[in-house]
Amino acid sequence: MIFTTLDEALTDIQSLGTWDLDHLMKHYEIACHYVDTLPDNINGYTIPDTRTCFINSKVESPLFVCHHEFTHVLLDKSTEPLIDASFVSNSKIESQANHGALYVMINNYIDKCNINPDDFNIMHFAAAFDLDSKYILDARNIAEKILGINIYSNSFM
Repeated sequence: MIFTTLDEALTDIQSLGTWDLDHLMKHYEIACHYVDTLPDNINGYTIPDTRTCFINSKVESPLFVCHHEFTHVLLDKSTEPLIDASFVSNSKIESQANHGALYVMINNYIDKCNINPDDFNIMHFAAAFDLDSKYILDARNIAEKILGINIYSNSFM
């Protein structure tokens, strides 16, 4: 655990002036390994004590999973909650990791593409990160908050 709250972590990341995951991983001394030995139902795994992430190389949204596991390293105390939470996808710890992942991804996308908030397209964002459709609504909610815009249902077509 590096931070006690997600807000504290996101504030610190923002102070670095970049949302680029490679830079953030180096800054926080977090290692990420893509492996093909994880079961198909496990997208990723984190050992916060050693600041290490393991990403299933067969996963459909590897960038999202890497951002998600990165958030776990920033916030989680030990591996026990992660093992428990991996079987309960709606748990608070998993929801927090999803939120952190999407928050960093959206900010990085905005920075790299130099997009004005009013020009943000949720489907272009999702395509850029091969984002699983089950995360698009969460991404929309976070983007609306970050960018101060409204993304309407017809934007999902």
